[in-house]
Amino acid sequence: MFVIIIGIILIVLFALWYMWFLQKRNASTLNKYKDRTDELKKAQLDDKIKKLEEMKLTGASDDRFNQLKIEYHKQSDDIFSDILKDMRAAEYKNTEFKVFGCASDLKKINTELDDYQNKISEVSQGFDKLLASNELNATHSEELQHSYQALRKQVLTQSFSYGPATDKLEDELSEIASLLDSEKQLTTKGDHLEASQYLDDVKIKLGLITDQLKIIEPLYHDLNEVFPGQIDEIKFVYQKLDKQHFKFVDDIVQLISDVQREVDESGEKLGELNFDAVNANNEDIKQRIDDLYETLTLEIDGKRDVLKEQKPVLDYLNHAVYQHNRLDKRIQKLQEGYILADKTLDTFKNNFDALNEIRRQYDADVQSIADKNVIFSQVRQDFKDIVKQLDEIEASEKTINDDLNQMLSSERIARNSVDDYAKRLEIQKKMMEQLRLNGLPEDYLDYFYMVYDEINKLYDELDAEQINMEDISKQVIVTQEDLDNLIEKTSKLKYNVELAEKLLQYANRYANKNSDFNDQLVKARALFDDDYNYNDAVEVISKALEEVESGSVERIKETINS
Repeated sequence: MFVIIIGIILIVLFALWYMWFLQKRNASTLNKYKDRTDELKKAQLDDKIKKLEEMKLTGASDDRFNQLKIEYHKQSDDIFSDILKDMRAAEYKNTEFKVFGCASDLKKINTELDDYQNKISEVSQGFDKLLASNELNATHSEELQHSYQALRKQVLTQSFSYGPATDKLEDELSEIASLLDSEKQLTTKGDHLEASQYLDDVKIKLGLITDQLKIIEPLYHDLNEVFPGQIDEIKFVYQKLDKQHFKFVDDIVQLISDVQREVDESGEKLGELNFDAVNANNEDIKQRIDDLYETLTLEIDGKRDVLKEQKPVLDYLNHAVYQHNRLDKRIQKLQEGYILADKTLDTFKNNFDALNEIRRQYDADVQSIADKNVIFSQVRQDFKDIVKQLDEIEASEKTINDDLNQMLSSERIARNSVDDYAKRLEIQKKMMEQLRLNGLPEDYLDYFYMVYDEINKLYDELDAEQINMEDISKQVIVTQEDLDNLIEKTSKLKYNVELAEKLLQYANRYANKNSDFNDQLVKARALFDDDYNYNDAVEVISKALEEVESGSVERIKETINS
């Protein structure tokens, strides 16, 4: 029980100590706030208000001053009094040991002091700005007045650099002068804020004119000096060429007039300070002038090239015609003994027609030169086209001539080949005769006479009044293949005949020993002697022999192969 009483006493003592601690802390905070309010009382703005009242402000400046003054009195008279009242109430609570309520009030008072200090600071800065506006405007006004006078002098003394834009620039300078006059009047009246706005407008407009001058000068330089000089030069060159009877695809006089009209239009746009339109026009004028220079240069260079190439082109044309006529004579002579390909003759005829058209075009161009009614650039292109066509004709006729040479060479090769075919066919015939057979298989004879007829047909075609080497060349290839097949058939037939003879001779030893074998032997001899079917004869007797003596057929084949 005693311990509990001691514990309660300790708790009460701690609570009393904590309450005393909070009271002391609140008292300390209140003392700080009192010091702060004393400092805020010293920061009175009455002196600034007095100075501003002596400035006799008007207009926007006076409105701003009254607004700030009302806010100041509201803060210093009402708000500040409320803060002091709240501090007294908090101090009373603290003395009554209402320490927690006091602590809460102190937080509120701190916020109110901060707000009050900020508001007073804002008002003070506003007063400072109004006090400084007069002096600041005077300095700024003097600087802008100097810039204006310098810019006005530049525009007046260098108006030759700005051309039609000068009037518009002077209007803008007059507007600036009016703004500066208005600013002086407002300053005199005491409306420094409104005067400051006018000075800001002047600064912006001076900067704008400065930038415009940088744009105008190069644009007007092109319109006043560059383009006129180029147009005059083009006119002079054109007049000179016209006297020399030069002709042009386009109407040069009209094109020059169009450029001059666009230069005038660009000048009008410059007078309106429509820089985008002037830029676009000037770029188009540059392109038009470049095109005119190019057109004139094209004809001047064209005449030089035409006069230089006129004779070489004629020589080339005459050479091509001469070569064509030589080839024509050769073709006519060859046609007496040869049938030429339709493609070759069509190409040759097309070349003939092309040469005639080229001659007509060349003569027409030369006549236009003589008549002084020529567009040289077109004639130069005609000459280029003629040279290109003659190159193609020359290449074409070289190919035709090479084909004719190839045809004659093919004839020699064909004749030699056919003679060789005939000799090889004769060899096949003698090989068969050497076998002294009663007859040959019908399919072999058919193939042999087919090759024989092909060779004779080739002889006939080669001896014809007009030789068609295209057909003969194809037939030579076919006959070559057929002859190779015949040689292979001959070799196989000879082998079967020799093998059959040896097998039949060997089979005689079994003729009377086996009736079945004898029947197969008789059948094989009939196939050999009567039917001339040597292949079947080999198969029949081979099968019979293998039944009576296995391996005998292979031994006999080896004697033939060796």
